[in-house]
Amino acid sequence: MKIKKNFIYFFKLYFSMLKKRQNDLYVCGAWHGDKFADNSKYFYLYALKNGKKAVWITKNHEIYNNLKSKNMPVALMGTKESRKLCRLAKYAVISTGKFDVEADCIGGATVINLWHGIPLKKIAYDDHITADSISLHKRIWNKLNNFANKKTYYFSTSDKISKIYQSCFKTDKDHIIQIGQARNDVFFDGCLKKIKYSNVEYDKLIVYMPTHRNEGKTIVDIYSLLDLERLNNYCKNNKILFLIKKHYYNRNDGKTVEGYSNIIDYTDKSCDTQELLFNTDVLITDYSSCYIDYLLLNRPIIFYCYDYNEYLKQDREMYFEYDEVTPGDKAKNFDMLIESIDKAINGNKEYLDDLKRVKNIFYSLENQGIVCHKLLEKIDKL
Repeated sequence: MKIKKNFIYFFKLYFSMLKKRQNDLYVCGAWHGDKFADNSKYFYLYALKNGKKAVWITKNHEIYNNLKSKNMPVALMGTKESRKLCRLAKYAVISTGKFDVEADCIGGATVINLWHGIPLKKIAYDDHITADSISLHKRIWNKLNNFANKKTYYFSTSDKISKIYQSCFKTDKDHIIQIGQARNDVFFDGCLKKIKYSNVEYDKLIVYMPTHRNEGKTIVDIYSLLDLERLNNYCKNNKILFLIKKHYYNRNDGKTVEGYSNIIDYTDKSCDTQELLFNTDVLITDYSSCYIDYLLLNRPIIFYCYDYNEYLKQDREMYFEYDEVTPGDKAKNFDMLIESIDKAINGNKEYLDDLKRVKNIFYSLENQGIVCHKLLEKIDKL
């Protein structure tokens, strides 16, 4: 059954290579069609704003209906309309992989892989723990896919990240374009506003965004990681709202935090991550690349790395020495976490020089601001 399914997929993919593509048409998608988010979302919005013919591809009916109600170009994945658009588009703009759009319809298209974050932990071909990149089946699949999409380009943020992308995506230097992340333009262009996430009065918003473990197969149990009663009392006394936003892969953990006045579990709520980061006064994370985006805001970061050794052994290796690229306190337990929060909200500035140093590793100087205009110009020249 699987062999037959793969045969049909590649037949359609290679058949789509015969189609004449429209030079002015972009199809965009993210997270296998589930989300309206990430770098491809912001490229889509910028492209539309600048008169480009761009269409969002999604399998999420709520997203489809929402965009449709705003008269924004959108197509529902799996429909004739969506498949036709993907066969006609010269450009397929993605954030996680080719299944962000109609993967078997973009043979011969120029694939613009904007990716979904700057990697701290090893990904794709470099990930030898969780990825299946070395099996015979996967090698054959990748070769056939890569032949159909020779014109695939990856967009990085600095010299260091460009070298990582060459390795993890097994591509040559000419297919790495160093510009920046479209999604971070909103930190600088004035389109985001400060918003409230609760009716509770608070002066500071602290957001905890742990990454997934084992691709979401391991539950991130907030009840065992945080002393919620103590944390809630601390937040009330210091006029803090503590918001928890677990990784997309852990959205169905089934352990929602409830019943606390100053702690909100936002995991299963739909929100724009960049907007959330923009509103955050202190970010707490572990090995998630969300902090690399947050570096651009020059605000305090705390790293709650309670399982560091286990994570390296059982989940992901890293591209960097952890302590070298994590500018902020490292909390190994809850007591240390509270101490770090206390320092962060009371004006600690020790992290600023280190933050600037690390920011320059992940972003070249010209990519630490608005980049969408350069991105669109470069794609047009491809």
